[in-house]
Amino acid sequence: MPDECECDCECDFQAPQLEAIGCDVCKSRGVEKRLRLEQEKRQQQHREAPQAVQPQAVQAADDADFLNGTRPLVRYPDGTVKLRNPHIELMDQDILYHLALGSESHDLVSMFGDVKFVVMGGTPKRVEQFAYYIMQEIGHKLPAGTTLLDISQYSYRYSMYKVGPVLSISHGMGIPSVGILLHEVIKLMYHARVKDPIFFRIGTCGGIGIEGGTVVISEEAVDGLLRPVLELPVLGKMHSRPARLDKKLTRELKALATAEDPYDTIIGKTMCTYDFYEGQGRLDGAFCDYTDEDKMAFLGRVHEAGVTNIEMESLSFAALTHHAGIKSAVICVTLVDRLKGDQVLAPKEVLSEWQERPQKLVCRYIKRYLQMKGRLSLDGHCGSMCVKSPRRFKLVQQESEHVD
Repeated sequence: MPDECECDCECDFQAPQLEAIGCDVCKSRGVEKRLRLEQEKRQQQHREAPQAVQPQAVQAADDADFLNGTRPLVRYPDGTVKLRNPHIELMDQDILYHLALGSESHDLVSMFGDVKFVVMGGTPKRVEQFAYYIMQEIGHKLPAGTTLLDISQYSYRYSMYKVGPVLSISHGMGIPSVGILLHEVIKLMYHARVKDPIFFRIGTCGGIGIEGGTVVISEEAVDGLLRPVLELPVLGKMHSRPARLDKKLTRELKALATAEDPYDTIIGKTMCTYDFYEGQGRLDGAFCDYTDEDKMAFLGRVHEAGVTNIEMESLSFAALTHHAGIKSAVICVTLVDRLKGDQVLAPKEVLSEWQERPQKLVCRYIKRYLQMKGRLSLDGHCGSMCVKSPRRFKLVQQESEHVD
């Protein structure tokens, strides 16, 4: 029986660019062999790790440690993200359609391997503003004659900026949009071999019993029925994934709020809804089959249950980051007290200042971390493209442009 990679053309299967050498059989066998060897290597590393196979009691302790923020639940021994999808490693190329990136078209390790923080916000404008803000605060300097690049500009869906170890990415509006983005960003962390990343969501929300301008750090995300789970139908069956945020990270963020801040920063439970109008009990949507008294009774019940704010992304964000074993936190600023009304009435300049408050808190955390690591005042890669294969790069662009 000949070796599975033998071929009359004597192809070198260790060559860096299989596309340029050998026959079609060689290319196919070489790619398959590399993928299989890489998968076996990762599986062997995981088997040799102390936490790979544990008794039930120890596993339960691990889960508790994860919830307390002291230990990740799902990682490779070196701290890199582990995908809970065995099919990815067997693919010739993994195209991140909505980011306009690919595992073989781009050198993702060179582009993103130094990432430590991923900061997500709703709109492209907000994340661009944060990118420039964090660049100034950490003293990151761009190479002469360059500017920040929207890395995902060819996707026409999300925007992404890189400032040293910080990725600033827009996630759009609602659970489906942030869910799609998280799938691809988590895969990006995997392909780039990022170690121990920390994810933040910054945004706006409606408060319940708290004044506009208050910063809320979520201790838990719940759905419209006050359940801390994300329900997702998969292949005709309903799956429930716990929506958990890192408790230690939440406490550390709260500790960074100062008495000099002209606003309150609190920790509270966040309700995440699938809708902005009826799902949040508003009276100003196109449809409304309930009274003002019904709305106030509902808001009173959820307020008594510990809910301090309402938005539309935290449930998916918390559930998917927890499922991936990634530390995460949600920080939002309230724009209105829903017990006093539905409409946002604050002037534009006031709203603009309020929306900067979650950014400032996250920035304080990042600055403190980098100062402790001696990495403040950084020069270097600002998210420019590192293309491995021009042909595959063009393919990724075309695929991203046409995927709905």
